[in-house]
Amino acid sequence: MKGKRRRLGGMLALSLLVAASGAWAQNAAIELSDLNYQDTSWSQGQLLNRGYRQQSNDGSGYEYWWNADKQQCVIVHSERNKVASVVTSSPVDCGQQPQQNNSGSSNSNAAAALVAAAAILGVAAIAHKSHHHDDDNHDGDSRNEADFERGYRDGLYNQSYDTHSNSSYQQGYQSGVRDHDSRTSYRGYSGGNPEVTCESKGNQRVECPMDTAGAVRVVRQLSHSPCTEGSSWGLSKHAVWVENGCRAVFQKN
Repeated sequence: MKGKRRRLGGMLALSLLVAASGAWAQNAAIELSDLNYQDTSWSQGQLLNRGYRQQSNDGSGYEYWWNADKQQCVIVHSERNKVASVVTSSPVDCGQQPQQNNSGSSNSNAAAALVAAAAILGVAAIAHKSHHHDDDNHDGDSRNEADFERGYRDGLYNQSYDTHSNSSYQQGYQSGVRDHDSRTSYRGYSGGNPEVTCESKGNQRVECPMDTAGAVRVVRQLSHSPCTEGSSWGLSKHAVWVENGCRAVFQKN
């Protein structure tokens, strides 16, 4: 019964939100432009003084700050302990719900699409942020957001790549892999490089996102068909490819 209620709740949320379209556009936070190029620690103090509270920091150089009075979420991107940019973002990125209005704005629609995406997947909240997208913006289509989120979680938690996925999943997986590598970089000294499973089914060519800088090797062959470098598997700039029935687990040396 409880499972049925959860499914009904998810379906209701989806029915209310799935029609959302448009994207949440990022804009420079003009009132915070004086933080650009300043020390990160100094800028954090300034944000606190101006009523912002940090909501998340995944260690990749992106921090999300929320101002309850202004109902505004901002992303602070830092490089080498200096603020590189401060832009506005969806309240959902700060773990907040946008205020309801009747304007039908793309901002409200995109935020609604994120909630609908969570309902599609049956999760409490979306784990990825807007900066994980290639264009730094959430997709206003809830199905695309759900596929991106599924890919992001698979890449982040080092799960097998879904070879039957669409482009949204693929982009999410690549972003998840980058976050996984960033968060576990401290293990570099032990040689603990992540493994990537890539499978050619029906002899089709498949590309699987992977950090291919340096040497890559087959650590486990999963197929009866041979996996021969240059013939049935190889590397591109950001992926390993397989074809002719090769199925294997790859790892950087």
